[in-house]
Amino acid sequence: MESFLTEVQVKVLDLRKKGHTQDEIAKKMGTSRANISMIEKRAKENVEKARNTLSIYSDIIAPSRIVIPEGTDVFEIPKIVFSKSDEDEIHVRYTSLEIMEFINQNAKKYIRNRFVKEPFIVTIMQTGEIYITSIDSESSDYENNMLK
Repeated sequence: MESFLTEVQVKVLDLRKKGHTQDEIAKKMGTSRANISMIEKRAKENVEKARNTLSIYSDIIAPSRIVIPEGTDVFEIPKIVFSKSDEDEIHVRYTSLEIMEFINQNAKKYIRNRFVKEPFIVTIMQTGEIYITSIDSESSDYENNMLK
């Protein structure tokens, strides 16, 4: 399968995920720790670029985007999502509770004491999936912030 990662980058990331230190990986691969550090850094940069690419593409094809303004009670967010999805004739496949859990897990940095402290965007895909992006960066951790 084609990827933005080289085979070496995949191997280094896999070994790091398994708990190996950069020094251990360097010895195993017959190279320096500094080289492993650079390989890992470039791999993470490539992953971030791929995520940003997915985010941009998803924003292009996404039929619904909702700005959740500062001061919004988080308990109102599912109602806002369902209202917008009804308006756009998209069936959101989740209950209010599932949306609340998703918001709690993926939008914590935007919320304080049950209220939105910093506006963010909820995107509703044609498939009924939703994800969260920042207004400032217009980028997202697409894979991590998507409710599937």
